[in-house]
Amino acid sequence: MKIQHLGHPTLAPALLLMFGLAAALPAAAAKGYHLWYDENGQAVYSQFPPDDGRPTETVKPPPPPAEPEAAKQRLQERMQGLEDSREDKALAEQKAAEAEAEAAQAQQRCESARRNLEVLNGPPRQLYQRPDGSVVRMEEAERQRQRAEMQKIIAEDCR
Repeated sequence: MKIQHLGHPTLAPALLLMFGLAAALPAAAAKGYHLWYDENGQAVYSQFPPDDGRPTETVKPPPPPAEPEAAKQRLQERMQGLEDSREDKALAEQKAAEAEAEAAQAQQRCESARRNLEVLNGPPRQLYQRPDGSVVRMEEAERQRQRAEMQKIIAEDCR
């Protein structure tokens, strides 16, 4: 490996030191970790012992799984189960929102049908405004048909 001089006389040794430490850290971690307790009684795990000389215990890292493929398969199954659970939850939330929207729409139809029935039960010769904005005097047969339709809507939507 060739190191170029970058203009600062201590830069090359510093780079070598950094590369050396970076290479040594995984080896140090494989040997184990230091465990000690701080002044509050909390456990502290570190790659390095405490600076104040407290007694430490060396804790070995757990061994890798004996069957990496089986462990990988279990992890993938758990991840798929989690994804399935998320999808189920999203679907349930969507269905609940749809049901809520339909209930609100039914309530609105109910209120509208009640108002219309009240008008249809009023005086027989009054003028009625159609959805297109035109005004007509309804025949009695049409009035009875409209009444029956409003009562049907009320029976279905007003609960």
